[in-house]
Amino acid sequence: MSPAKHTITDAEYSIMKILWSSETPMTVADVVNALDGSHWTASTVSTFLQRLLKKEVVSCEKRGKTNLYYPLLKQQDYDLQETETFLSKIYKGSVKNLVAALYENQKLSKEDISELKTMFELE
Repeated sequence: MSPAKHTITDAEYSIMKILWSSETPMTVADVVNALDGSHWTASTVSTFLQRLLKKEVVSCEKRGKTNLYYPLLKQQDYDLQETETFLSKIYKGSVKNLVAALYENQKLSKEDISELKTMFELE
């Protein structure tokens, strides 16, 4: 999938996570079942899948009367895009500013700091 920006709502993201976790294309009923305990109907899931089709982040193949949906956008690509958007918006694109904010607000444990040091030493 191209690196173009894709805006996905929280509800659409719930469906994308299910599609990403499946090794095979899924029907609307498969997605509804995977939502386990959600109040979403097949009609609601179908509407979200249609939106994701229009955004070109999923595709659909027909088998008889059944539509099978699968992701075109990789989860890793989407997560990276969202991380870059967050960094840009909140921390002026600076990972250093993010880590500094986490450190100053005592959100990093000593173990976190040790792991970060090890990661940077490997570079």
